[in-house]
Amino acid sequence: MEYKNVTEIVFSPTGGTKKVANILADAFGKTIEKIDLTKYGVDFTNSKIENDSLVVIAAPVYEGIIPGTAIERLKQIHGNGARCVCVAVYGNRAYDDGLIELTDVAKLQGFEPVASIGAVAEHSIMRKFGAGRPDDEDRKELTAFAQKITEKLAKDDFSTEYFVPGSHEYKRLGNLNVVPKRNNKCINCGKCVRVCPVGAIDPSNIKTADKTKCISCMGCIAACPVHARKLPAPLLAAAELTMKSKLSGRKTNDLFL
Repeated sequence: MEYKNVTEIVFSPTGGTKKVANILADAFGKTIEKIDLTKYGVDFTNSKIENDSLVVIAAPVYEGIIPGTAIERLKQIHGNGARCVCVAVYGNRAYDDGLIELTDVAKLQGFEPVASIGAVAEHSIMRKFGAGRPDDEDRKELTAFAQKITEKLAKDDFSTEYFVPGSHEYKRLGNLNVVPKRNNKCINCGKCVRVCPVGAIDPSNIKTADKTKCISCMGCIAACPVHARKLPAPLLAAAELTMKSKLSGRKTNDLFL
């Protein structure tokens, strides 16, 4: 199959998932169109997917599954039969049911998945784990994945459904609800307001975020130019100690096709 272009559909509050998606899309070597599911207040039902596009759908894994916000926005887009690569990006622990969930939703929305990838990026909360990933080694591996997918597309034989690990129950493994707060370094630039994917930060009072809206994505922390938004240090230290054994070491990128 010859595809006309590559379209990226990405939810990436802290940028790690976007880096992975960009590496893959670049490796396919076609013109890239981008749909950013991270943007708040956008009507994604107007997104047009061409049937002869190859679509890279990428989202992070939070507590074992894809964030509900990303799923809700992906469900606004119809795939129009376009072939896609589903990418669940995890913070050096595991992608659990996130990859099979993303693949299932892509099918539901009229895409035709031809491959699914579990890929590593720096942990969005405890950034010492998976630090700097995706790195040069990841880039080489993801580029090789893209080549294998291209070879599969060239054969144009999709009669056999490929295996994707995980459970269709999409089990959430926790109930994290930590809300970053502003410290006295804040310069009131408003960047945190603009990047929040759920509109949880009131522009008239950016001291904290609405805990009923916040999805603990850490986008505001990653975006702050003066490091004025943080989680409480004792909470972060306790989390790092608790999760160290599960988050340490170099975890793998996995391809299923």
